[in-house]
Amino acid sequence: MKTDLYTKVILTIIAIALTVNLFKATITPAFADGKKYVTLPVNPDGSINVNINKVNETMDVNIKNVDPYAFYYSQPIPVKVTNK
Repeated sequence: MKTDLYTKVILTIIAIALTVNLFKATITPAFADGKKYVTLPVNPDGSINVNINKVNETMDVNIKNVDPYAFYYSQPIPVKVTNK
């Protein structure tokens, strides 16, 4: 008889805790990091205009020492270089 009462009390506490956790998650959503994001205008073809100012020499854009799995799930970004 005591085992049955103990089991019911423990399961009730677990159920209450899960219910509180459910409502708490809907009130305060979790964020993975505290970074701030900015909205950029996107061209109709999906590209973004980028202007690099105050560069008088050739830029080295070689990526070195990158973990091979860092971009495993990402899509390649097409780059078109135009000179003005």
